[in-house]
Amino acid sequence: MPEPYEDRRANADDGIFGHVAGFLSAVAAYSKGRLELAGIEAKEAAVHYAIIVALAIGALVMVIFGYFFLCFFIVFGVAALIGGAYTWIWVTLGMALLHLGAAAGALLYAKARLAEPMFSATLHEFRKDQQWLTPTVNVS
Repeated sequence: MPEPYEDRRANADDGIFGHVAGFLSAVAAYSKGRLELAGIEAKEAAVHYAIIVALAIGALVMVIFGYFFLCFFIVFGVAALIGGAYTWIWVTLGMALLHLGAAAGALLYAKARLAEPMFSATLHEFRKDQQWLTPTVNVS
């Protein structure tokens, strides 16, 4: 929580050193406020990226299972073409497609989460500060 506003103009009576001390104090207070905001958003970003990593790991597990089931299907499918029809071959294909579909869904969801902008409040505050610090030209 930011500390209450402190008037730093009192240092102006102390001459150049008072001005420098007031300026450095203002820079330190500004930096502290911005770093606190960045710290809060960094915690939010850590949770956000942890979810994305967990989804990517889950998708990888589903792709591996899908690959195994697909391999089982090919092996037993060739055996069925040579020797006869078994119902569980189609079940194996269904499971492979189910796992691959789940992996694709998790990857699409992770990609959508990755597109969300991070540190938006910090960037917004920096933009406001930049606009405030940009001098305006009066043309009369």
